Amino acid sequence: MASPTHIGISSIRAGSALPNMTRFVGLLVSAGLINASILAILVCHLPDAHRPTLFALFFRAILYVSAAGLAGLWGSRFYWNRSSTPFATEPPLSFKLFALSNATGWVCVPSVVILSSQDSLASPMFAVLGSVILALSLRKLIPEVQGPARPRWSTSDWPQRELFAETLRTQPRELHGYFVAVCIYLAAYDLQDSWTLWAAGLLALCGFIITWKLSRQTESMPANQENVVRAALRLALVAVAAVLVTTFALMFGVASRNQAGASDTLAKGDSASSGDAANKQQAKPTAIGASGYESIILWPVREKKQVIPPIAVQTNLLAPGTTKPLVIRFDAPYWYFQPPDKRPGPRAYQAHGTPLVADIRSRNFIPLVMEAHQNLGRPIPIARCGEIQVTILNRDNRRGILNVAMLLRNSAAPSKSALYLGQQPIVTSEPANFAVKAFPVTETLRFGVPAVASIQKFDEITVMFLPDDANFEIGPKLAIQDFELFPR
Repeated sequence: MASPTHIGISSIRAGSALPNMTRFVGLLVSAGLINASILAILVCHLPDAHRPTLFALFFRAILYVSAAGLAGLWGSRFYWNRSSTPFATEPPLSFKLFALSNATGWVCVPSVVILSSQDSLASPMFAVLGSVILALSLRKLIPEVQGPARPRWSTSDWPQRELFAETLRTQPRELHGYFVAVCIYLAAYDLQDSWTLWAAGLLALCGFIITWKLSRQTESMPANQENVVRAALRLALVAVAAVLVTTFALMFGVASRNQAGASDTLAKGDSASSGDAANKQQAKPTAIGASGYESIILWPVREKKQVIPPIAVQTNLLAPGTTKPLVIRFDAPYWYFQPPDKRPGPRAYQAHGTPLVADIRSRNFIPLVMEAHQNLGRPIPIARCGEIQVTILNRDNRRGILNVAMLLRNSAAPSKSALYLGQQPIVTSEPANFAVKAFPVTETLRFGVPAVASIQKFDEITVMFLPDDANFEIGPKLAIQDFELFPR
């Protein structure tokens, strides 16, 4: 069997300079995009004004797009000058033409970042569109690698041709198809978890690779004045479109923020009328990170007021001689926060709702803690309470075991000591009993209270919801219906 060198094929030497140039240009393109993305994440935010004018938003969009373009230009130029590749001293293309072609991708970054901070599905769409335009622009500078020409056999050369020469010619392996498939699956997972910016980056990379492989360009574009003007005109058209899209993203973001602020104001007004000191937070809720809040307090939906006759105030709960259990309907808040915090901060976002339908999740890699805090109003002696039953509504359809733990606290104690009653699993979350739940499933968990404990009485019940490690970033869709305290 003949080897490729025996039949006159030299695939190693043919076009060896072009792949090196591809790697060199790839480094510059990556540096420019990374610089533009970092600047957009740090700088491109919504305006502080609640009613900004259209001109103000348009001017801000121009600044964001220009800053992203300059950041990408600086990154590419820095590596162009510092690179040790021979192409840095003897470049095969003009940096001016290269920068104009790459700027079509840099100017799209601000709109993608702003839309991703609002969890908008338009962010991946514009990211893919920008990557396609960038790939088409770069393909004009870097032509497709052509393989070695096949030898033409003449009649005189026929006896010297090796047997099975054409069969021995193998095609180079390309793994970009597998890479694109993996990126698409990861992007779908990120979109499901509302990691929109990561999904936009992965889909943009897929769009660039597919466009790069499908486009055909046999000769590179010369760096003459005519081609430079064409590249500048193409950049101007893309930049105008990017400014308009960024303006739209700013308008949409301001409108969403104002709507969230109105809901928060309504929630604060309701809590102030109820006279609950735990909900009288004077600080304004602020969003942190790409989007979201530092912590959340979710209050149950208030029922309509009903005219009921006055009843005697019970001053001693579970008094001696009591045989019937004490039923306490849950009307307290749910806390959502992240370690190392022990409770929501002073600028926590507050709203009315139920965890059964609320979609609250972490926007980073720090676990999300969910707790419920019921204030009893009157202390109950530990010696009088033998068992506490809590009725849980479960509408969580994620696979994974959910546990519920309970703490009893005495707010009057100086050290605020607590009595831990252990944890119980949610039966309908276990693998043997798991099923997709269209409606909440009711479960009752029982916690025994020891007769002798570190505290003598308690007036607060804390319920902690503990998902497994696979679901640490999402708040469980569990709600408390009531507590039932049985006398000892």
